[in-house]
Amino acid sequence: MLTPLDDSFTHQRVAPHALAEHVDPRWAERCYHLLVVDPEVVLCAGRQLYPYAGRRAAFLAVTDGRCQVSVRAAEPFALGDDPNLGRVGPLLLEPLVPLRTWRIVLDDPAVPVAVDLTFESRLAPLATPPNRIERDGAVLTHYMNVFQSGLYRGVVSVDGVEHRLEGRLGFRDRGWGLRRHEGSPARGLVVFVACELPDRVLHLLLYETASGGRAYTGGAVTRSDGAVAVTGAEHDLVFRDGLLESGSLEVSLADGSRSHLDLEVTGRLYLSLVGYSREPQEPGIERTDVSDPAVVAAVSGQNDNACRFRLDGVEGHGFVETGLGVHARYRPERLA
Repeated sequence: MLTPLDDSFTHQRVAPHALAEHVDPRWAERCYHLLVVDPEVVLCAGRQLYPYAGRRAAFLAVTDGRCQVSVRAAEPFALGDDPNLGRVGPLLLEPLVPLRTWRIVLDDPAVPVAVDLTFESRLAPLATPPNRIERDGAVLTHYMNVFQSGLYRGVVSVDGVEHRLEGRLGFRDRGWGLRRHEGSPARGLVVFVACELPDRVLHLLLYETASGGRAYTGGAVTRSDGAVAVTGAEHDLVFRDGLLESGSLEVSLADGSRSHLDLEVTGRLYLSLVGYSREPQEPGIERTDVSDPAVVAAVSGQNDNACRFRLDGVEGHGFVETGLGVHARYRPERLA
């Protein structure tokens, strides 16, 4: 398994460079970008590398609340290929300056969406402690993330209508390791919050079991002078037909302070359409009518909910990602 990278002075294990901690088809490197382009247009984009499954993938989706256009691309990957190649099919996602600047491009004339965006960091990246879940001696999840708030600049064109951005607050996520599966959990609840405010950002990740018990709490409030870790969070969310509509959270921080967050959903992306589902999605381009309740019921699962926030009286915007399975409070077994 020796590759050209084994002549670089960057080894972290007593093993060839190509060997990760878990040699498993589920091992993946990921980048993920989320952006509220304007009150009616929401965008997500990402790239994934599965070195032991032998593939690279990328996706981009844009919705205006009536229609979601989803683009999925995939290519083979062999150990020894360049793992940092940013282009997959018509999509380009690459770091121009590590930990500072990323570029996102979609430039296929066959797609009714065109994107040329640059992400520039405004706050330091925040690394999460690794999340490790084992059952009967088997590792189900062993994963970590890096969250970073920044400013997006550039152009998003949908059906020929251009939306120009100059310093729009948004965030990016980098992650690597093993995850049990993609998509919404069959049992339990996943909540991820990214609340962008003028002078700070709140990132919050919660996992709960079907009984409502907390399995993981992580996150922080990050400002220009540093980050304060989240130590606890209680939620009161409003779901209708499995879709988040509004809610509030009480967040406890390591410095002893508490914050109150109110949220209102203003837009929604359905991540099953870009591959976050139990069934693998083939590469392709889809236009989905997300104004049709029957269609929404079929594609809803792990969803990115664009939100209007108020954190301790300060207004902001961002996302709440939700995955809702059987849950004692929000989707009891008898209603699932």
